[in-house]
Amino acid sequence: MAPNTRLLLLLLLLCVGLQPVRSRRCSSFFCRRSLRVSSSRRGPDPGKALFLTPYVEDGRIEEARKLSLVEPLPGANVKSYSGYLTVNKAYNSNMFFWFFPAQVRPESAPVLLWLQGGPGGTSMFGLFVEHGPYVVYKNMTVGLRDYPWSSRYSVLYIDNPVGTGFSFTNNDKGFAKNQDDVGRDLYSALLQFFQIFTEFQGNDFYATGESYAGKYVPAIGYYIHKNNPSAKLKINFKGVAIGDGLCDPEMMLGGYGDFLYQTGMVDELQKQYVDQQTDLGVRYIQQQKWVEAFEVFDSVLNGDLSPYPSFFQNATGCTNYFNYMQCQEPADQEYFSQFVTMTEVRRAIHVGNLTFNDGSEVEKHLLQDVMKSIKPWLAVLMDNYRVLIYSGQLDVIVAAPLTERFLPTVNWSGADEYKRAERFHWKVQPSDGEIAGYVRQVDEFFQVIVRGGGHILPYDQPQRSFDMIDRFLSTKGFSVN
Repeated sequence: MAPNTRLLLLLLLLCVGLQPVRSRRCSSFFCRRSLRVSSSRRGPDPGKALFLTPYVEDGRIEEARKLSLVEPLPGANVKSYSGYLTVNKAYNSNMFFWFFPAQVRPESAPVLLWLQGGPGGTSMFGLFVEHGPYVVYKNMTVGLRDYPWSSRYSVLYIDNPVGTGFSFTNNDKGFAKNQDDVGRDLYSALLQFFQIFTEFQGNDFYATGESYAGKYVPAIGYYIHKNNPSAKLKINFKGVAIGDGLCDPEMMLGGYGDFLYQTGMVDELQKQYVDQQTDLGVRYIQQQKWVEAFEVFDSVLNGDLSPYPSFFQNATGCTNYFNYMQCQEPADQEYFSQFVTMTEVRRAIHVGNLTFNDGSEVEKHLLQDVMKSIKPWLAVLMDNYRVLIYSGQLDVIVAAPLTERFLPTVNWSGADEYKRAERFHWKVQPSDGEIAGYVRQVDEFFQVIVRGGGHILPYDQPQRSFDMIDRFLSTKGFSVN
């Protein structure tokens, strides 16, 4: 049988014969229902949304702090603050934040901004599923997490961009169309945040995030870099950390075929199809046909726009592309989306009856941006600040070899040295029998691969992830135990 005929039969099989595989329709980060709880005289009162910008503008800082203090949640209570910061008055665009001061020495601990991916993924996922102090149980109560990042570092979770999670806008023009818009809105939110929590202005500040935040993090980092010198309120910006980040689609797309084949998820014929499609996607990128390039990526792996399963889903029978050792997403990763829309939780975190958005509008407005590279901004950050880029060994959607493909093409001052740098391994404790991961380092740039974890790395490997971020932020590095 001719190769082209065999390939056609393969596609017919995948597109027709395996249709029962459920389509994701949107990425796990924003397959969240948009829920609204309306105030009712008969039912529980969710309270009112707290908008802090008027207090900042009027100099009523202490009042803003007191009002933003989060009430105890069902099952546990960790001191934290939350509310809305208005980033565009003309469009009534508001960003929701939830801030956890470090549990130890908050007066000197670095402050981390955490941004989820998507685009359109709520940072409440990072808070409740990955590394926040709370974990949500099936009975809709919370307990305390082992290895929360806020045990040593102050963590600021923001639903970004506007339209994600509890963040919202009243005008279609308020949605971000590109990373310039993302950086601008985040910068506005950060300036207001540091005016409310003035005692943290002098602390080291890091922007962190994962997945599509591989573009958000450089966007806000570069925006701070440009504006800090002339700003009245200066952010003590020290660096960034990006996990499994989609930073450079043009270079990364070409690695999928080999990765899927070498991990046994596709056979030779299926690899041939993946290679053909990703080559097409790269050509579209080079022609600046951004939406067409995303549609190729979406049909092969992502599965957001089409009502049908992606090629990956049909070929593997799995919906979970975050960890190739898990075919389906763990059920407990979904608990938080119901929890945050409970009336008593809404009241506690000051969101009132506002909608918890699923992120689909955010993705729609960023379609022209998804397949663009962020490399030039990343290069500036690598030349001027501390940078950690980490990958989960078991990730599929932004697999470690894809990051290995794009990093050598970043045009920064340490590029040649990076290409010659030898990789070494690290352990959480010297006596550990297991290796935690692998590291390449050039000055203040660290590339880390964490063993045994996927895309949702702190969920899969909480201790190793905490040790990794702690070694980076404490500046003790990975070669010292």
